[in-house]
Amino acid sequence: MKEERGSMERWNKLLRGEEVDRVPVVPLGPGYEAIACGYENLGDFFAKPEVMVKCQVLARELYGVDQPPFLIPDNYWGGQWGSEVELPYRKSMSAPSVKKSVVTSPEELEELEMPDPREEMQNLHEKVRIAIEEYDERPLVQIAGGSVSGTAPMLVSIEDFMKWTRTNPDLCRKALEMTADFAIETVEWFVEDFGTDNWIPWDALPTDANVLISAENFGDLVVPSLKRLHQEVLDMGLPMWFTHWCSDHNKNIEAGHIDEIPHGERGIIWFGPEVDVERSVELFGDEHIIGGNVDPPSVQNKSYEEVLELSKENIEKGKDSPTGYFLTVGCGIPPFAPPMNIYAMVKASKKYGRY
Repeated sequence: MKEERGSMERWNKLLRGEEVDRVPVVPLGPGYEAIACGYENLGDFFAKPEVMVKCQVLARELYGVDQPPFLIPDNYWGGQWGSEVELPYRKSMSAPSVKKSVVTSPEELEELEMPDPREEMQNLHEKVRIAIEEYDERPLVQIAGGSVSGTAPMLVSIEDFMKWTRTNPDLCRKALEMTADFAIETVEWFVEDFGTDNWIPWDALPTDANVLISAENFGDLVVPSLKRLHQEVLDMGLPMWFTHWCSDHNKNIEAGHIDEIPHGERGIIWFGPEVDVERSVELFGDEHIIGGNVDPPSVQNKSYEEVLELSKENIEKGKDSPTGYFLTVGCGIPPFAPPMNIYAMVKASKKYGRY
């Protein structure tokens, strides 16, 4: 049996397009790491930069997974604008939650001024600094904007945004452009302080899925602003985007919209379980690294043996993707998933994912 490589060596080889010994396992919570470290809730995990980074580094060693720190700001890209955000100090919460969006009318959107990222993104900036300077990591950093998911409910409620798609699409475009501008200015600051080789931008797009917005509206409203955000970030010198196309994006795929969004020469594309991994590999594997997508509720609710089998099936479909593949779940590990089921994914990689 080949000697096991260090987890970050395996992940970094995958990013560089080099041979790896086995399929990397990247659970992409975040949150299960705080539970593993003894926190009863996730409030401090999101609120305190040192806690978020430390828990992820320690949990990686505990579980033997291959995940770099996965960083999200405390106010979830909503509080920065003035929206009311609740941190997950209640045990039933698994992430920050926007309780009230700052924009509740067209007039308020017209009057809203973009905040200064250097004042409002200090929490995320500190998380990135700690990961790079104190832990010598190359973190994944959430950059949210230009999409429905980066705009509603962070800036305007989902209900109002969806209504505006029919009654006043120009309001939607204005809101999307504002969040894209804020994200671009945030990246400019981070590039100034951290360079372009030490971190990777990632975004997640659940409310852009076709269960909420049609492919026609996605193409008309979202593609221009999201494409601009992705391209301007790549033009700053960052080599790739790590994008989670969460939930059902099958119609966006069929319409060709995903192809329009630049991810870099070797980006990372990660779909929800609604898009079969085999299809992801077929459509995008020649150019981009593909993330696996084991069903998240199954990882929380099913047995070790069942999760092992689901992981095996995912590996068999994605393992030989031309540009690379890693095993994960379709929307992050549920924070309270049984530790044994996370181990099942590692076990599946060791047993079925060797090259």
